[in-house]
Amino acid sequence: MKKRIGPLILVALLMLGIAAPSLVFAGPKPKIVAHAKGTLEIDVHLNMIMKNITEVDWVVVKGELKAADLAGASMLIMVKVDYSLEYTKAELDAIKAWYDTGGKGIWVAGDSDYLPDQQPRLPTANAVLEKIGSVLRFEDCEAVDPVSSAGADYRVLGISEKCDKEVSFLVAGVTKALFHGPGIVVGYSGGKYYKLEKEKPAGVYVVMATSDNGRCDDLNPPKPAVHTAGEKGSFPLMAVQFDYAKKNVIIASSDAPFDHYDGMYMPELRNYKRYAVDYPQQGARLFKNIVDFVLYYAGTMMDKHSQITALQGQVTTLQGEKTTLSGRVATLEKDVADLKGSVGTWQGISAATFVVGLVIGVAVIYLMKRK
Repeated sequence: MKKRIGPLILVALLMLGIAAPSLVFAGPKPKIVAHAKGTLEIDVHLNMIMKNITEVDWVVVKGELKAADLAGASMLIMVKVDYSLEYTKAELDAIKAWYDTGGKGIWVAGDSDYLPDQQPRLPTANAVLEKIGSVLRFEDCEAVDPVSSAGADYRVLGISEKCDKEVSFLVAGVTKALFHGPGIVVGYSGGKYYKLEKEKPAGVYVVMATSDNGRCDDLNPPKPAVHTAGEKGSFPLMAVQFDYAKKNVIIASSDAPFDHYDGMYMPELRNYKRYAVDYPQQGARLFKNIVDFVLYYAGTMMDKHSQITALQGQVTTLQGEKTTLSGRVATLEKDVADLKGSVGTWQGISAATFVVGLVIGVAVIYLMKRK
């Protein structure tokens, strides 16, 4: 089920590392839509994101997301601030139409089932992932970590050391990042849920996870799909999927980069001592790495992947032709061997016939002389 493309990604990024500055600053600003659905005012995290990342044209949508909002956007970040709201059919259709044009990045934030009123964030986030054809899903549970956390097991500090090597560039400069009351990211394919820490489909990679001391809690119905209450281990908190067919990038995080009580991006803005002094983390760096990758690197990586896939197809075709030719050569060699055998047999028959004829001739001459 796994398909590794590490060498491709690493080579592409090494190549891009030389040209990154010109890619970042050349031409018009790329557009990112931050859909903070149901918010009454932009929170401190999103405000700081827009203040710090100025090379981007930020568009914040507080209400219903429309096709016009997405026009020209390279990336969409979806955080459902008001948990009671649903993503409408019109919103899902607009997202799908935008996504299908290709060359896009979409970040969908989930949550945990810690509170009954917050649990509705999970099925609506999953509805977005299902609509765009992603295999990523959020499970109905909460991930806690008594070891890698900021003073309480629900203030999980996801660790980068569990990042799949194929996407290690996403966690460059990152050791930990806050996932405040997160859920668990799982996979879904063929009507079946599965643990991403055990198996992954092609193009899916874990970016951040709990430590090995993580624990799955089931606090409200329904029950988790594949994990069980009390289960311990390292659980995925963020995963990425590369949609090579459409050249899109999907990011699923089990909590939000902004809002949701305390966002991943600079939680020290709300509690400096906790998140900058006592339990330092690099959530802002992780966020910037992801944004930069989507805007400036992913397109070239996808193109390189397509080129390599095409070359691999040509190699497969040539290997098939080689096998066919080898078969024909073997057949010809057998025919030649058979022909040699046939020639040897006829030569033997001809020699025998000559000897018999010679004997008969001598006998005839002898008889004629006797007469």
